[in-house]
Amino acid sequence: MVLLKHKEGNPLRPIISQMTTATYQAAKTLNSILTPYEPTGRSVASATEFIDLLRTAPPCNDIASLDVESLFTHVPVDETISIILERVYRSNVPALDIPEDVLRAMLEICTKEAPFLSHRGELFRQVDGVAMGSPLGVLFANMYMAKVEERTFQNHPPPGIYARYIDDIFITTSTDDEVPLLLAAFESNSCLAFTCERSIDGRLPFLDVDISKQDQSFKTKVYTKATNVGRCLNARGECPAAYKRSVVASYNLL
Repeated sequence: MVLLKHKEGNPLRPIISQMTTATYQAAKTLNSILTPYEPTGRSVASATEFIDLLRTAPPCNDIASLDVESLFTHVPVDETISIILERVYRSNVPALDIPEDVLRAMLEICTKEAPFLSHRGELFRQVDGVAMGSPLGVLFANMYMAKVEERTFQNHPPPGIYARYIDDIFITTSTDDEVPLLLAAFESNSCLAFTCERSIDGRLPFLDVDISKQDQSFKTKVYTKATNVGRCLNARGECPAAYKRSVVASYNLL
């Protein structure tokens, strides 16, 4: 269990490591095979890509961010597996050299049949939603969200700017009622619940970027949470090298 100190009320969030499960390596392999099939048209891969998008953004009335409540644990597994198979075998991308029924069975085994131990030593399996420690978690979340966006924007006009990073969404608005209408459209086209944060005096944090709306452009700087005490990851600490590199990169981001 992880304590989210930056969230109101300091809620607990279950983070389940699947590294010791029998399906972990298979799930990693499936993730590497299927990640190239993720639709990327409305998503951003990093804060750097998001900032580049802002630099060419047209003027707007206001800015806001939307957040999916507990996306990973609310992703409908069976529906998302069908979405993945539709994308792999019945779209304008080269199909995998794996029979569709085999891929479906493998995805089901690596999600609904993956057992894990609780902190009390009890054995469980997560029958719906994806575990936040699963190698397939981000893939399933992105695939489902891309389908929700496709359904929504078939009948609802998209905002001037729409950028999503997994479960966090940044939008620009032209009218005050645009946000509640978009929230309602998202919820009617999914099984998810969404929250919204509006800008205050034209300022809004998103992806650790402090965004300030100007008349014709946006200004950005690093956003620091109120809970930040100024400590930095120790370069000699026991931590994966990728995390250490990301710390260094974050200091040069903006």
